[in-house]
Amino acid sequence: IDSNDLMWTHTKIANLVLFGAKKCDFNNYSNYKNILNIIICILSIMFFLIYIWAIRQQYYTFSIKIKLIALFLIAIFTPVLCFSFLSYQYVSDLEDNIHINVWKESRELLLNIDRELGGSDDLYLEEFREMATNYQHYDENTIIKKKFDSSLANYDLVQIDRRLASDASLISQLTNYVIYDKMNNVTEPLAKYCIDKTLNTNFMDSIDPVLAKAMQSPESTMSSFWETPDKIQNISFGTSNFYLYWNYFESSNYGKEFIFILRSMDKVLKSHLQKRLIECKTNPKERDYLIFACNHRNSRWFPNNSMAKALKDFSQRIQITGKPKETHITIDSKKYLLIGLRCHKLKGYSLYALFPHEKIDKELNTAILDIMVHIILFIATALAIGYLFSRNFINPIKHLEDGLNAIKARNPNYRIEYLENDEFGHLADNFNKMISDLKEMNLAKSIQESLLPASLPKLNGYEICCSNKMASAIGGDYYDTILLDNENLCVIIGDVSGHGVASALVMAIAKSVIYHSFKETKNLIEIFSDLNTIINSFFINNSVKKMITLFATIINLPSGEAMFIDCGHNYPYKVSKDGQITELKMIGLPIGVLKKLRKAKVDNYSIENGDTVVFYTDGIIEATGKTKEQYGYDRFKQSLSEMAKESSETILNRLFEKYKKWEDGTEPDDDVTLVILKRVSS
Repeated sequence: IDSNDLMWTHTKIANLVLFGAKKCDFNNYSNYKNILNIIICILSIMFFLIYIWAIRQQYYTFSIKIKLIALFLIAIFTPVLCFSFLSYQYVSDLEDNIHINVWKESRELLLNIDRELGGSDDLYLEEFREMATNYQHYDENTIIKKKFDSSLANYDLVQIDRRLASDASLISQLTNYVIYDKMNNVTEPLAKYCIDKTLNTNFMDSIDPVLAKAMQSPESTMSSFWETPDKIQNISFGTSNFYLYWNYFESSNYGKEFIFILRSMDKVLKSHLQKRLIECKTNPKERDYLIFACNHRNSRWFPNNSMAKALKDFSQRIQITGKPKETHITIDSKKYLLIGLRCHKLKGYSLYALFPHEKIDKELNTAILDIMVHIILFIATALAIGYLFSRNFINPIKHLEDGLNAIKARNPNYRIEYLENDEFGHLADNFNKMISDLKEMNLAKSIQESLLPASLPKLNGYEICCSNKMASAIGGDYYDTILLDNENLCVIIGDVSGHGVASALVMAIAKSVIYHSFKETKNLIEIFSDLNTIINSFFINNSVKKMITLFATIINLPSGEAMFIDCGHNYPYKVSKDGQITELKMIGLPIGVLKKLRKAKVDNYSIENGDTVVFYTDGIIEATGKTKEQYGYDRFKQSLSEMAKESSETILNRLFEKYKKWEDGTEPDDDVTLVILKRVSS
């Protein structure tokens, strides 16, 4: 955006670049705001008058459709008008525009400083003339003498010569030998050559011919210097940069004198730069900005304070790229807009401007306050009119909400009170019929819970505990512990696909088949084959497609020797007392997928003293909280390894604590079942 408030953009078309601009006028904001206020007031008054007229005409009994339209116009349409005009996007755009304007003004300020201090040597010309004039009174004026001596001590003045123009003989001289030793060998030939060029003398005949030839050579690039008195020249000796000035003066004691001055460029620039930075603090247009300068030849900052130190990294990037940069920066917990540029005229320097973000925030807060006032006005109008509809619209919704909460709390005795004879009344009747069906669901839940073990067997030398958490009223997880005889225990765990009534039915069938199969002393392969045939026959070839993953193990309690079979279920873990984890791994398809159970086999393992076997369903592995990240096998195994020496009950409780913490109050996606078996003695 340029100084004329034109917003520019461009696009490339073939070999051309097309530029375009549009007037960016923010003053229309007030006009649009007033128009919107008038429209809102007219609409509010109109709807209020229509409502009063409807009451007097006894047309107060509206259908739900009319109520919804009225609610939308009052409670939705009015805030939408407000938010569409006074939206966050406006504030964001306003902030961006302020940033652009601040960076634009900051850049102009820095460029002006660069042009002022480095763009023209005429800025320092009067200062050199004054120094040349004052030096003629060096020996007779104490104040002038102190000033020159101070300049030498501060390494500002490097050399000043005062010579007779008639014979180039030295009248007086001050030299800073710390900066440039043996300067006389250079200044005398310089003076003679300048006098020769200006006054057509021949003093150069008396100096070394080699030096004279070098000074007169075009390659010396000093031709303009010899011929231009009363002008500041930039020269370099080695790595040092200097301002050089010479001129003639008439004096009462010596007649025409030749004056030669050599000053440190860094010191001159530093002095003027510091004065300019002080002026920025008093100038009303510049005092909001914090200006810093950096001399890259010696890495000195002006002013040199803690804020300057925070700009060093940014300064290095400016030096690398050589281009202006804008950014946001925080210094001492305060935010600033920062722009930096490498000076083109002020050689060896870069300039930085900081603008406090709190000033931008103040302007934004004013705009936000204006928006908030209008939002409150619009909402208050909507609430005032909407309140008139509350008895006929909001109250029925409240009754329905209470009914939904009753369903969530599994309260089958709740009934919605009589409502008006409209759509809400019909909804209430249907709701009352639906909630009465909760009793049937509670009965189904009680039946399913009765199919799970009511109590666990007491085992000599073993600890066993289990728990089941259902995702809904009726779940699909199945587990059982069957004491086959005094020495053999069977542990079974399974997971029916999905959850609900259909899954619970499959679980009940699996329980029945397994129970009766053990009565007939069938082995595990025979039991799983029979169950596979039943599930495949009834639940695969129709609309209700169900299957079940199943794991079963038979453990000889005295010896700890065990066999197991796995049909697609999660591999249980055997955790040794030192925390080592072994998977009871067997690859197989879930029960019911195929007509026949193929390649079914059993495998063996043993449970030593201190070992823990953990049987589980995938509900705990696939649990996701608010982060939508699964709990996963790695975290599960890490928890088991850390709790290897704990009791089975402690392991169970702590696993469910971790599960609840991971869920973080979200609704579970699947049933969770855990069975923990631990051998505590041989």
